[in-house]
Amino acid sequence: MKPFIALLCLYIAGCSSLSDEELWKKVEQAKANRNWDSTIQVSQRILKEYPEGRYGSWARFALAESFRFKNQPREALDNYKIFIERYPEMQPGALSLFLVGYIYANNLQMNDSAKFYYERFLITYPGHELVPSVKLEIESLGKSPSEVLESSPAQRSPLTKK
Repeated sequence: MKPFIALLCLYIAGCSSLSDEELWKKVEQAKANRNWDSTIQVSQRILKEYPEGRYGSWARFALAESFRFKNQPREALDNYKIFIERYPEMQPGALSLFLVGYIYANNLQMNDSAKFYYERFLITYPGHELVPSVKLEIESLGKSPSEVLESSPAQRSPLTKK
């Protein structure tokens, strides 16, 4: 019986919880290796074990990004939206809001939803460097790539500008 107890103690010690910082380092390593499954798994663990910890917000953003890179737009949207609502003042908040509109427009072809989030971006972050991109995205909603090129002022020749 004693060997069993000793093995059980070793097992429990080996399964001890990692700190949020140790887990975040694993997320960073997985992201650097473009291992999105691992990034998702460890980010979810941070959100479960340390939801209010110093890396909880970043884990939520990493989760959204991982789903986006895995081409799982609905899961990405869910996590970007949670990030935007919980951490609107954080640096990737503007990027998250832009990406919600972008995913709606370009992955899901839901132009009304895309426009809603793009307009929300313009109201929330009027001086942000992504404003020109957001405006171009709004102008491009529902248009084919050739229609976008034809209507884009940057693509027009000086001789054909109206």
